[in-house]
Amino acid sequence: MPRSHRPDRRPSPARPLRPAPRWSSLAFLGASVVLLASGCYQDPQAQLDEAQAQLDLTATLEELGSRSADLAFQLDSLRGVVARQDTTIARLANLAGVPYPR
Repeated sequence: MPRSHRPDRRPSPARPLRPAPRWSSLAFLGASVVLLASGCYQDPQAQLDEAQAQLDLTATLEELGSRSADLAFQLDSLRGVVARQDTTIARLANLAGVPYPR
């Protein structure tokens, strides 16, 4: 038995392809967009304050590094002075005949 020819059953233009979204899902979508957008906002003044704090911290760390290098140089210099004084005292003690423990 031959098949009967059926015309294509395409939806008519008056009927939508999918059901209209429900108001609750639209409200959820809207609330999600608002929450995500508000989470992305950052106060420009707070950003400027944070950037200034980072610059201040960087300057302070550089100053501490410079001071540390100066103190290391002074310490090495003082060690040299103490070594020369120790040598001088040992020579004087030797000339005077006084025992000088090192």
